[in-house]
Amino acid sequence: MQSHKMLLEVEDEYFNLIAIYSSLEGYKMAYFLNKHLKIKLERTRMDIDFNHTEYDAFYALYSHKDPNSYYSLDLVSNKFKGEPKRILSSGSLFAEEELSPQEVNLVPEYEKVDYFLKISEEIQTKEFNKVLNRIGQIPGVQAAYAIDVDNLKSKQNLIFE
Repeated sequence: MQSHKMLLEVEDEYFNLIAIYSSLEGYKMAYFLNKHLKIKLERTRMDIDFNHTEYDAFYALYSHKDPNSYYSLDLVSNKFKGEPKRILSSGSLFAEEELSPQEVNLVPEYEKVDYFLKISEEIQTKEFNKVLNRIGQIPGVQAAYAIDVDNLKSKQNLIFE
């Protein structure tokens, strides 16, 4: 009997990515981005849940989809602070050790970045630079810069759908 092989070619999702350094809480960052970029980021019903080897991490996600065009914006937290998974043993003679919360990053290559703004469509360089400048004007933002997505090792962590 003849066997048929099907090759599945998966096309990578293209997006622009902006790294944001800020001490602002997620909801405040979303508010200021809405105000400065004239968009409507809203908290999604579900956070990004990611299973690291020792942690179940939940990263806050705010999303804006423009009904008049095909682009969308996603603001995602890069940092989650939580306790490691515990394996409970039954009948242990020794007390469990106290585990302190640790910080886990969605994109480990950029561990100091607080937020990522993902723009799902290709935009012109001039427009992209305008967005970067407006983000830089937000009070509480220390820095914002573009990231080359092609060289990003953990790019798959930023594909939400």
